[in-house]
Amino acid sequence: MAAASPSMDVKEELKCSICLDFLTQPVSVDCGHNFCRGCISQYCETWEDLGEDPGDLVCPLCKARIKKGNFRPNWQLANVAEKIKHLSLNLRKEDLCERHQEKLNLFCKEDQELVCVGCERSPEHQSHTFLLLEEAAKECKGQFCSYLEILRREKMRIQLNKLGTEKESEDLLGQIKEKKTRTVAAFNQLHQFLEEQKMFLLSQMELLEKEIEARRKEHMTRLMEDMSVVEFLIQQMEEKCQQSTSELLQDIRTTQRYMVMEEFDPVAFSPELACRIRRLYDVKPLLEGVMKQFSAHLQTIRGTPVCHGTVVENGCSSDSGSSAANVTLDPDTAHPELILSEDRKSVRAKDKRQYLPDNPERFDFWPFVLGCEGFTGHRHFWDVTVGSEEPWAVGVTRKSVRRKGMFDVSPEEGIWAVMKWRGAYIIHNPPFNTIPSSQELKRIRVMLNYDEGQVAFSDADTGVHLYTYSGASFCGETLLPFFHVSLQARLTLSP
Repeated sequence: MAAASPSMDVKEELKCSICLDFLTQPVSVDCGHNFCRGCISQYCETWEDLGEDPGDLVCPLCKARIKKGNFRPNWQLANVAEKIKHLSLNLRKEDLCERHQEKLNLFCKEDQELVCVGCERSPEHQSHTFLLLEEAAKECKGQFCSYLEILRREKMRIQLNKLGTEKESEDLLGQIKEKKTRTVAAFNQLHQFLEEQKMFLLSQMELLEKEIEARRKEHMTRLMEDMSVVEFLIQQMEEKCQQSTSELLQDIRTTQRYMVMEEFDPVAFSPELACRIRRLYDVKPLLEGVMKQFSAHLQTIRGTPVCHGTVVENGCSSDSGSSAANVTLDPDTAHPELILSEDRKSVRAKDKRQYLPDNPERFDFWPFVLGCEGFTGHRHFWDVTVGSEEPWAVGVTRKSVRRKGMFDVSPEEGIWAVMKWRGAYIIHNPPFNTIPSSQELKRIRVMLNYDEGQVAFSDADTGVHLYTYSGASFCGETLLPFFHVSLQARLTLSP
């Protein structure tokens, strides 16, 4: 490769290292390097805009410390740069081919470079297509205009997306702000209510304490009085016992009158008082029940995963707003290897197929069965008691789910479920993921929030959240309870 000419070295020295063009109004900074006045000023402003300390400002080339505004004009360098710039422009008009020293007046489309007539005849460009500079520039400009139009449309799309994102974020933040305000107000109101009720109950307890103390004092006073009378009578009796026979019998009637004492109720505190005290503490289970319901509601909001099932119990307590579904099994959907009980509350698998009508609703490959009850809105739940045998799965499916052939148990197929397989609890959301569980699950609660597009699962015995499918769009379609039972597994729905 040929070495760069001295003229090229001079040109490079006269170029600004920031804009890479000839120096315009060149100035020298503290370290001696030269830059365009506009370029170095913009560099200093950008340094401060980025939050950097102005005292740490450094030269773009050598990184030496410089001061903003401490620029010295270099008039001699400015004159030289201007002359070289004009000279380069003139030379550029008469650019010559380095190889043939002829004017570069053609453009090779294949190699995308300027060539001369000599290059056109050379073997390197044999069979290439050449254009005059004006034609090539026009064609290139047309391409650039097309690219420019595409980029402008992309810019407009980004701007519209940006505006939409800002508006949507403002709407969502506004909703959260409103809910925060309402939540704080509700908790403040609840706190005030609880504080008032606490003070009322405490005042009632204080009144009972005073009543108990008054009754205690009254009763103790009466007992002390009776004690004095009894002690006096004991003393009299002891004295009588020391008298002679004639003296003792002479005053027998008076002595016997002393023995007649007025009786009074020995009970200091009535049963009614104890009953009033017991009623005061009925508030504890009431508050515990409210807190448990509220905790279950929050748990549903956080989400709850799925598990396998062997028993579905209806009528169990759930979060506020949900209704317990009375689930029964649909025999028309049951795989031929599944046997349903007479009340359609229990299902088990056997290793031999039954001869059943191959109706369109029946599953013919996987041992699946669906519930009869369909849901098209609101919130519902049912509990599934699961055995130790596996594999099994339980959840929710679209009514339009495929009934024939092999397919995955996944949301893509319209099934939101959890399964137990090889000792692990698995969900498919996708791909397959395991649900951590410190102990073997016995009862699983399936919770469907149709309007919010959620299917949640939790441990029905402990209330521990397992997993939640969220973001589903049911689009008004009917959803059905879903069950998968195979091998030795058994599933039973409680009445």
